[in-house]
Amino acid sequence: MRDFITCLEFLTRIRFSHRTDWRDEDFSRSVPYFPLVGLVIGAFLGAVNYGLVWLAVPDFMRAALLILAEIIITGGLMYDGFMDTADGVFSARNRERMLEIMKDSHVGSNAVLAVVTLILLKVAAYVSIMPQELTAALIAMSVATRTFMVIFIVNFPYARKTGIGHMFKMYAKPVYTVIALALGIGITALCGLQYLAVMAVTFVLVFGFGKFLQGQLGGLTGDTYGALTECGNVLYLIMVIIGGRFLVLGFYTYHSIFSLF
Repeated sequence: MRDFITCLEFLTRIRFSHRTDWRDEDFSRSVPYFPLVGLVIGAFLGAVNYGLVWLAVPDFMRAALLILAEIIITGGLMYDGFMDTADGVFSARNRERMLEIMKDSHVGSNAVLAVVTLILLKVAAYVSIMPQELTAALIAMSVATRTFMVIFIVNFPYARKTGIGHMFKMYAKPVYTVIALALGIGITALCGLQYLAVMAVTFVLVFGFGKFLQGQLGGLTGDTYGALTECGNVLYLIMVIIGGRFLVLGFYTYHSIFSLF
């Protein structure tokens, strides 16, 4: 339970303790429980969506409030990493300079453009998915992307010698990937088997982006974990939309063919 609380307090604004004796081992041992934190985040977002649908809030306003709800529970942690990564990777500088830019507290134009695009894509996805379906999709999405994060932490090299992300990486064990996948796949399956297919496709896409970042930076960092999570969130939602369209198309094709007989 202590290890779960550690990652819950780091990845969200939820607080159960006031510990000041954080050790690298504490962070590393918490890694396999990231999917459970994704479940907490997804359940919160799903509950907000369900409540807004019940109150008949217009779709665009509901989408905007879901963005606000995400920022409230996560503190914008993943957005911060996403923006820092955009500033560094798209600066067209050498590897060392990219890493320096990502540590700089100032926000550049690349970060602003990237986060505006990210939020627009999320809002568009929230509006495009059926309101009743979105609740389960938000839970599955949050669990899946936090599961991916474990894979990146454990199996990718770290680009710096120090850093917050390095604390998670330092004592992480290969078995953490197995535990996280078991949790992530199990929870996602409970949301609906179709979300497992979406999870698999999304992972392939995010994994490719992770390899790109590794090539640019010589490894991953805490910021890139956030960037990969946010990109994974958007890609997951897009795959849900595409998958739904294919199901509708398949149904009508099936119906049209058999109506001829």
